[in-house]
Amino acid sequence: MWTVFLVEDESFVREAIRETVDWERHGFCVTGEAGNGREALAAILELKPDVVIADIVMPDMDGIELLKETRKAGIRSRFIMLTAMNHFDYARDALQYGAYNYLLKLSLNDDILLENLARIKGELLEELKAAGEALYPFYHRIWSGFRGTGAPVHEDQAGTVAAAAADKFRNLGLDIIGVLSGAAPASMEQAGIRKETYLLVQSFYEGGQTTFFCWRFHGKEEDIRLYKPDFPAGTAACSSLARLSEDWRRALNQLNGVWYGREASAMKEWQNGIDRRPETPHRAPEATFGAKKHPPIAELEAELIRCFEERDEPKCAEAAALMWESMEATSFSHMEVKMLAAHLLHILARLAGRTSEDREGINSAISHESLLGYVLQTIRELIRHLKEENVSFTDHPEVNRVIQYMLEHYKENIKIADLAKLVAINGDYLSTVFGKKTGLTPIAYLQNIRIEQAKRLLLHAKLSVEEIAFQTGFADDAYFIKVFKRMVGQTPSSFRRQNNI
Repeated sequence: MWTVFLVEDESFVREAIRETVDWERHGFCVTGEAGNGREALAAILELKPDVVIADIVMPDMDGIELLKETRKAGIRSRFIMLTAMNHFDYARDALQYGAYNYLLKLSLNDDILLENLARIKGELLEELKAAGEALYPFYHRIWSGFRGTGAPVHEDQAGTVAAAAADKFRNLGLDIIGVLSGAAPASMEQAGIRKETYLLVQSFYEGGQTTFFCWRFHGKEEDIRLYKPDFPAGTAACSSLARLSEDWRRALNQLNGVWYGREASAMKEWQNGIDRRPETPHRAPEATFGAKKHPPIAELEAELIRCFEERDEPKCAEAAALMWESMEATSFSHMEVKMLAAHLLHILARLAGRTSEDREGINSAISHESLLGYVLQTIRELIRHLKEENVSFTDHPEVNRVIQYMLEHYKENIKIADLAKLVAINGDYLSTVFGKKTGLTPIAYLQNIRIEQAKRLLLHAKLSVEEIAFQTGFADDAYFIKVFKRMVGQTPSSFRRQNNI
C-alpha cells in the first residue's frame, strides 16, 4: 500500500486523522507518526513515505523546514500541510517549496482528506508507469541472455536498472505470468489477468510468447489467480526486481509442457538456463526416448541439410521429424526449439539463394508439432524455388512437362527416349519443338540445370568436386569438370576459390 506519515504536535489531532480514514480500504497505510519536525525528519529519511501529512506550526522544526530538509535529501514525498485560519502566509510558503496542498484544520474531514489522497494516488501511479518504461531495456537484456544472444543477467545485476525505476520497483512485489501467444501479443484479458489487482501490469512480447510483469505492494502472499484465460500460463508468484531473471525463466520453463502437449510437471527443469546458443545449438547428447535411441541433433541437422542439397523432399521430412522427436526426448525448451528452427531455416534459405527468411512463422508456432509443420512447409517451398529458379516455362504443355521432369530428376541418367515417352510424342519431334520453345536442345537444357545446381553446391556445401558431380547427374568427375569449364569458363575448383568458399 501507499505509505503515509503523520506529523502533528498535538496528539489528539494525530489520533483524529489516523482514526477518521479507513486507510487500507483506500490503498494507504499509516507507516509512522511524529510530534515535531526534527523527529519526523529522521523517520522520513529512513521510511521514505509516499505521503506526509504535516502541521505547519510545530516546535523544534516546523513543517516548512521539514519540507525543505526532505527535499534536500532527495525524497519526493507528497506533503499535505495542515494550517489554522491565521497561518495562510505559511501555507503559501509551503506551496512554494513543493507542498502538494494545504488543508484547514477546522474544516478537515475524511471526504476532503480522501479527495486529496485520491489525486495523489493517481499521480503516484502515473509516476510508477513512467518509471516502469526504464525496465524494458532490462527485460530485453534478460531475454537476450535466455536466447544466448547476450550476457546472462544475474540477480546482482538488478542494480543496472535506471535509478528512477530501481527506487520505485525495488520494494514492490511481482507476479510473472507467461503465455505462448503465437503470432501476436496476448492481452491481459486473454491471459486472465485482472488489472485492478495490480498497481501496474507490463507486457513483453518476443519470440511468440507474451510475459506479463504484474507489480503490486507486498502483502499477503497468495497464488496467482487467473480468470478464464484463453491460454495455459506459466507463472512465478511473489517475485521481486532482484529475482526477476531467475523467476521469469522458471515461469517460461512451465510452458514446456504446453509446448509438447503434456503436463508441465512432466518436463524436467532447465538445469543451467538456456545455454544452447544459435551459433552452437547442437549440444544435446544422444538420448533415449522409450526404447528408441536418437543420434545427436548436430548429426540429424547435417543429414537434413544433405537431403536438402539433393532436393530430396521425402528424406528432408524424415530427417526433420527425427530431429523434432530427438529434441522432445532430450527435453529441449520451447525457446531452444525455436532457436534451432530459426538457425536451420537460415542455413537452408542461404542454400536456396535467399538472403532473408520470415521469422513470423516460427514465432506463430505454439506447439512442437505446429513448428515442425511450418518447417516442413518452408522446406517444400525452398526446394520448389530451387527447382524452378532461372527456369522459364513456355506456352507448350508438353515442353513444360519435360522441363518439370528434368528439374525433379536431373540427378538421373535421362535420355531423349525417356522424355519422349513421358509426353507420348516422337523423339525427333520433341527435340524440334523443344528447341523452338527454349532455344536449346533437351540435353543442353538438362546440362544447364545440372551446372546451376553444381554451382550452388560449390558455393554452399562442403562436398568434394567428385561428390558434386555425382549429385548433379554426371557419370564421372572428369566429364563434369569438362562441361563445367565449357559452360562457366573455369573449373569447379577455380569457381569455388574465386568465390571465397
